[in-house]
This record gives sequence, C-alpha cells and structure tokens, in this order.
Amino acid sequence: MTDLSTAPRRRGLTHWVARLALAAVALTVLALPFYAGWKYYVFRRDVTPQAALADPVRLPKAEQAAWQSGAAALPDTAAPVVLTYHDISPKSDSQYIVTPDAFDQQLSALETAGYRTLTTDEFVDYLKGGPAPPRSVYITFDDGTNGLWVYADRILARHHMHAASYLITGKVGKNRPYYLSWDEISRMASSGRWDFQDHTHDLHWRGVVDDKGTEASALANRLWLPDQKRDETSDEYVARIGADLARSVQDFADHDLPKPQMFAYPFSEMSERGNLPVPGPSLQSLLEKTFAATLTDVSRRPLPAGRRAAAARQVQRLEVYQHTTAKDLVADVARWTLVPPVAEAALDHAEQWTRSDGSNDTGTGVLTGAGPYPAGATYVSADYLPMASADWTDYTATATVTDLADNTNVGLTARVGSLEPISVSVSRNTAVLYRGTGDKREQLASKPLVPAATHTVEVTVTGTTTRFTIDGRTELTATGTAVGGNATGGIALNVRNGAGGKWPAFSKVAVKQTAATGATAGPSQLDIAKAVLLDPAASWAFAPGESSSMKVGGDGLSPQGLALSDYAAYEQLRTASWTRYTVRGTVARLNTPQVSGALWARVGSSQAVSVEVSRRGVKVLSGSADNRKVVASKTLADADHHDVTITVGAEATWITVDDAVHLMLPAKGETGGVAYSAYRDVTRHAWPTVRNLKVTPAEVK
Repeated sequence: MTDLSTAPRRRGLTHWVARLALAAVALTVLALPFYAGWKYYVFRRDVTPQAALADPVRLPKAEQAAWQSGAAALPDTAAPVVLTYHDISPKSDSQYIVTPDAFDQQLSALETAGYRTLTTDEFVDYLKGGPAPPRSVYITFDDGTNGLWVYADRILARHHMHAASYLITGKVGKNRPYYLSWDEISRMASSGRWDFQDHTHDLHWRGVVDDKGTEASALANRLWLPDQKRDETSDEYVARIGADLARSVQDFADHDLPKPQMFAYPFSEMSERGNLPVPGPSLQSLLEKTFAATLTDVSRRPLPAGRRAAAARQVQRLEVYQHTTAKDLVADVARWTLVPPVAEAALDHAEQWTRSDGSNDTGTGVLTGAGPYPAGATYVSADYLPMASADWTDYTATATVTDLADNTNVGLTARVGSLEPISVSVSRNTAVLYRGTGDKREQLASKPLVPAATHTVEVTVTGTTTRFTIDGRTELTATGTAVGGNATGGIALNVRNGAGGKWPAFSKVAVKQTAATGATAGPSQLDIAKAVLLDPAASWAFAPGESSSMKVGGDGLSPQGLALSDYAAYEQLRTASWTRYTVRGTVARLNTPQVSGALWARVGSSQAVSVEVSRRGVKVLSGSADNRKVVASKTLADADHHDVTITVGAEATWITVDDAVHLMLPAKGETGGVAYSAYRDVTRHAWPTVRNLKVTPAEVK
C-alpha cells in the first residue's frame, strides 16, 4: 500500500532533480558555441594557417645540366655542407629573409645537383667520426621564426627534405606571429621534416659590455654592471650562462622535444672575440659541456663540416641571403665541398685560389709573374681551395719557382688552417722552415741552397710529419704536436719582393694524394677464420669508440631509429690489417626504390669499397670514408632483396651481385674490415636489413 503522506514530497524531489538536469543541459548547449569559439581562437592564436604552395618552379634546362655536370666532378660521398637560413617570407627588406619562391628554387637546384638533406642526428653521427654520408647539406634556420611553419614546411615536404630549427626558447610563443608557438613546433616535429636545436633561452641580444657603452653579444661577453661600475666577474658570467643554457634545455624537455645536441651562436659572436679574460673560461668550453658541437657563420680559420671542424667542435656554416640565387647556392656548396688532395695544374684554375693578404683581389697573376700587383705592396699570398682542402692529409705538393733575385723569396705552406701550419721560405740561396703564422710564427731550421734563380720545392704531409725537399737534395722536416683533424689542411703560396724589381713567380703547382698511414697487424688483430659477424658480443660501431645503434640478432643486422642513414663497422680496430677474405650477405627489405643497403670492404683504407643495392640497381663506390666516388653502376632485376659477395685480395676486389653482375676493381694492397650501411629517403619507409652476413678467408692474390 502506498504511503500517501510521502508521495507529494517524492514527486517534488524528482521534479527538482529533473529541472536541474534540464538546466544543466541547457547551459551546456548554450556554452558549447562559446567553448568552441574559445578553442578556435586559441588554435588560431597558436597555429597560423600555412600558406598555399605555389606551382613548382621550372628551372632552365641549361642550368640543370650545368649543376649535374658540376656535381659529377665532386665526390659522391663527402662531408655535408651546413647552410644558414633565418626566415622565409614573401615580403621583407632584410637581406637575411629569403622568399618562398627563392627557397623552392634553391631546394630544386640542390635536388637536381644530387644533394640530400641530413637530420641533426645524422650530422652529429658524422661529427663523432662516422663515414661521410651521400652528397648532402644540413639545412639550419636560426631564431625559430613563424615563416618556417607558414612557408618553409610545405616547401620541404615538396622536396622530401629535412631542416633543423635553432630555437630561442624564451621567445617561443612571444611577439606572435613573428616567433613560432609550441603548438606549431609540435606539429613540425611530428611531420618528421624538422628537428629542433638550441640558440639560447634568452641571450640573443646585445648588451652594454664596458663603461663606454659598447654593445656586444650578451652571451659571449661579461656585461657591464652600472650600479657597481664594473664588468661581471668570470664566476658571475659562468653562472649567468649556465642558468640560461639549463633553462633552454629544460624548455625542450617540458615540451616533449629531444634534448638538443647542437648550439648556434647568436650573431656568430664567440667569447674568443669578446671580453672574457685569458686565461679563463671560454664560451666554447662552456657549451661543449652540453652540446656535441657549435655552429657559427664567421670563423678565424676555415671550419667547414669535416674532421677539422669535428676536432674543434665548431662548424662554420654557409649563409644564404635574400640575393642568393639557386645558381649561386649550388656553386657555393660545391666550393665548400671537401675534395681529395689532387690537382695536376693548380695555377690554371684562378677561381680556386683565395687571396689571404687582405687585398680582396682575385686571380693568380700575382703568383705566376703576370700581375697586376697591388700598388706599394711587397708581399702577396693566396690559399688553394681553403674550404675544400680543410681535411687534407697524406699528400705531396710540388711547386717550381722562377725569377728569384736578391731580396726576393717565395713561400709554400702546408696544413693551412690547422693548429700548426708548416711553411718553407725559399730565396736564391737559403731555405728556412717555420711553424705557425703571423706573430706566432717560429723558425725551426735553416739550410743553405746552391744559389739559383729557379728552385723546385716539394712538401709531403703524412701523419704528424711535414717534410720539405728543395731541388731533390735539401730536406727540412717538422714533427707536429697537433693530431687528427687539428693537423689537417691544404696549401698556400706567397711571393715577396723587397727589391722593387721583378717579382719571383711560380711556374707550376701540382698536388697528389699519397697512401694513408694505416694500422698494422698486432696482437689485437682478429683472425678472419674466427670472426663471426653476427655474434651478439661483437663490436659494431659507426665511428671508432662510438657504438652503432644497429641491432644484431637472429640472422641479420638491422638499423634502428628515426635517421635517414645508418652505418656500422665490424670490429674496425681489430680488422685494420684484413686482406684475402670474402664477405657476403643478403640485403633485404628493399620495399621501395628509395631505400638501399650497402656492404663494405677494406673499411678504414684510402680505397674502401661499398656495394650499394636498391630494388633495381647496384652502385659501387670507392675511396676513403670521407671522399668516395661511384666507379660502377648496373641495373638489377626488380626484387626486394639481393645477394652481395665481395672478395678482397692484395691486387683486386671482386664483386658479385645475384650471380648476375660481376665486377673487378684494381687494388694496391689496401687493407681493412667490413661494414654495413643503409639509406632511405623518408622516415616512414622501413629500414633495409642485411641477412646471412658472413666473412671467410679467401685464397686470392
């Protein structure tokens, strides 16, 4: 039976609950448009619409042919060239801002000339000692401006290229829409076309650095403290810089970005040009505690990406301006590309010499006796391929000098741009050996010559030794203390005329590569017959002392990670004297024509050989790890895997692919072990692997 006394109250409670629920629904319905509007406002505030892509640029066929021809003369693998951009925008008076059309043309030109782009991971792997990648550029953008998202991103996508943005993290989301927002950065990172590196948190500005009001980089200098009428102390400076870098790195972590590996100097100003006391902390040394290397657009000596730059942990970039045409860029990149030390008639190519006497003149007439000579000058000098020769070692340069008279002399310098350049000064009757340049030049030795107006000078550079020979008889030798990349560099010439009469002249200059000094067999060498390439305990490294990320397991070797290329050498230090062996494997998972894998032999020698297979073809490359050329290419039957066999002998290397392609390369006794490398055009493509990888002794010459 129903209790009539409680029924009205129950109906009233139910009634009010229903009314409240209806009111909540009504409020929600009314609020939804406002919420959606607010979300849209926040989205539009933080994510600027991307500009529509213009039609693809059409470059003149003649220029395309010239770029391809010029690139063909360069190594197929070489140290990457680092490019500096700042912003992309259709309208600007700033020389540092490139238009979208110009950027599109520049990437098209690089693509036509056979260049690919690197990720920062790949670039750092190379700096740590990995082999040179296929002909490539590393594109960097300073400051983190909004034009990267609005304009550059879609242009990169069109060309399947990658770039790195160097962020001033304290400016992200500020002064919108000039700087990128974190939401835009997140979208760019997710695309796989971008990675992000460091450009300070909030020290990209100029501050007062002395009592005269002089302004300079706030990062590279101690700041003036007006209240105390003094500069910061070294300790105060170090604390300020450390706090900014720590905050910047934390900003990356707070927004789920990988820790930055590289740092770009604001204004390319370093403490070496600032007001820090010497001796004392340098900004470079502070940065090296956090970053693999630093980037600058201005350097006191050539530091293009390479072994010299890696040793300095500082890389010089090629800056791209608003007025830089596609043609200019391809030419500049070629000029910066490291090449082997080979030149049959160096003086015949005036464009390859750079005056180093402060005159800003061009031409080789001042070296060959043709003139014109600067008015009032008694000394002129020029460097040969100062960028492209930065990593030269193991070479011989020969020069013939004529017209030597009293009070005149000539100079030939080796290891130009290294920490220890070595030079010889030759007059009619004396040869003097020097170390260093300028105020730091010291005389090492001096020897008399048979007096003559003509002398032949030869310099041989190998390891830490530099040996000059004059007229095939008189020797002067210097042993340096700098090693590795700190000791590399090309040649320079100078002529001096203190008599006021005829200038001395060089009639011929030639350079040839000599055999590199390799490791020799010893107790640590691994017996080929006992080598098991897929032993999980074996050492695979992308550079000496740096373990490879490739996974060894089952019957194969598999690259890992988000890079576009990977490399692993097997027990390189223990296989340096290997010869007379056969290495074989099956390169598999060639799922698209844009991925490839390469089996290597003679790794570590000046004539390393790599056999790179894709679905439909094979390329054979030969040369040092830093400079290799394609020496053969063949078409293969379309397949997702190919069998590769390389047999190494003292006099030849024999290559077989699928029992269908047979090639032979001559050799001169070069020794070395084996490696595997893999390449792909975009990260969404699966890595190719190598299976059934084995090495066995071979009975060959």
